[in-house]
Amino acid sequence: MTKSSAILAALAGLMVAGTASAAVTGGAITGGTASPGSFTILTPPFAVGNNDQQSNNELFAWDEKQNVVLAAPLATDLGGVIAAGTRVASHGVVFDPSGTRTVIGSVTFDRPILGIIWTRSGLIATDGLLGLPTITYNSPSARGLETRDIPGTSFSGSTLFIDDWQASSPGDNIRVITSAIPEPATWAMLIAGFGMVGFALRQRRRTALA
Repeated sequence: MTKSSAILAALAGLMVAGTASAAVTGGAITGGTASPGSFTILTPPFAVGNNDQQSNNELFAWDEKQNVVLAAPLATDLGGVIAAGTRVASHGVVFDPSGTRTVIGSVTFDRPILGIIWTRSGLIATDGLLGLPTITYNSPSARGLETRDIPGTSFSGSTLFIDDWQASSPGDNIRVITSAIPEPATWAMLIAGFGMVGFALRQRRRTALA
């Protein structure tokens, strides 16, 4: 198989994968009074936001809507404004102990993180756009992150870092916005482009040999 053929075959595989969703891939609790603890990916239906998980030693995450094309700019609390026209995927993270606990840990995704929303108003404003109808989003006055937890929230690449969240009631929860997996049509354009490059290279070799 020639190099150009190998590239095309690989891209064809990616095109098939393009129908998949961006997803939470893993996580861990590495410190705090919740340690030793575990990480769990939630599958709807469930409720979140107001003492719904009540697990002292567990960090939870889940996937929300996928491949959402933003009709307007989306302001996040960390990461700035995501431009209109950007295709995004949404995910949630919650730490909801039954008693006061602290947690240090991380959550990883299969796409780069673009921004994080942690204010109650921001979460409510995006529930319809990015949330799932099979999830009940409760909104008590302390939904989101408290002031002390904000400095311990950061991201790099596709990893969310949690450094000393403290929660009891109603729990700490955020919405993580990542880039989306390209649609099959996007992959098709890429494949066509690489195919043209491969064709041009083959023609150049033939010309050189002649």
